[in-house]
Amino acid sequence: MKWVTIPLSFFFFKSLIQASYFINIYKWIKYAVFISFLFLSINLALGALGLGMAFYFHGYGNAVGTRGFIYAGNELTILVLTIGFLIATYLKQSKRYLLFLTTLLLFIVFAFLITSKTVLGGVLVVFLIPWISNFSRKISPQWLKIWFTIALLGLPILMGIFYYGLTQSGVVEKLKTSSKMNDGDFWQTLLSNRNNFLIDGWNVFEKNYNWLEKIVGLGQRYYVNLVRSIPELDFFTLLFTNGVLGLSVLLMLIYYWFLNAKKLSQAKDYIYANSVILFLIFITISSNLAGHIFSSAIAGFYIGLALAIMFVNKKNFLKNDI
Repeated sequence: MKWVTIPLSFFFFKSLIQASYFINIYKWIKYAVFISFLFLSINLALGALGLGMAFYFHGYGNAVGTRGFIYAGNELTILVLTIGFLIATYLKQSKRYLLFLTTLLLFIVFAFLITSKTVLGGVLVVFLIPWISNFSRKISPQWLKIWFTIALLGLPILMGIFYYGLTQSGVVEKLKTSSKMNDGDFWQTLLSNRNNFLIDGWNVFEKNYNWLEKIVGLGQRYYVNLVRSIPELDFFTLLFTNGVLGLSVLLMLIYYWFLNAKKLSQAKDYIYANSVILFLIFITISSNLAGHIFSSAIAGFYIGLALAIMFVNKKNFLKNDI
């Protein structure tokens, strides 16, 4: 069922956004995102105080990873990135640049508290997407000076923040533990051993399944009983558990989202369409490096919303409402 969370959420919000009464409920959607952001902040703050459970070796002296009350590392990672994307696109569009910068810094703190490789790089990506997606080929000399100044002052500060975060948070400790668990192998450490799980999974899929089972799949429970661990790479996980048909449905959905966003981006009134294209590319790549994205039960609701905002038309709003 978790594989259908994102499509259901997407079509739900798509119908709301395209409804005539959307302007009346728009603020409630913003409140819902803000409350989720507040909930994440409280959870991570409690974890920073040492409350909750660590992701790895909880209860032992060498416990590492995020503490808190959401005991699902990849789910928490994509939830933070998706909410970050929603907030970043809104603040950029509404030209609240100081609040945008403040929120970015707060999400960087989130990234170090979570200690996930994906969220550390992903936070910068999702906050850059609203700027990259609206990047104009024609740049005035004045804007060049502004961006040069930002880069000159901002990059050293950002590098300093990352250095401090890496050395003072549990990131380095977690990487050392992961490296030790994977015998110092770089790729195994980077991919959390998913490359080996993928090889094992492919061998099982190739040798233990007949042609019909490869097409329709035999479900996750059957597959898990045959392997050490699922690869947690969304395309391959879906192929091994739900067959070629299951993977084909997901690929068709991604293609459908991309085509819609691409078509809407050609009209200037759909202000978030370009950002959604880049976000879709980002989560598609991430889903096959870190996994737990298109099958996310916790973040799926928000991913559906993040994709559906491609249908937001600025003509339906007053200037100050966007």
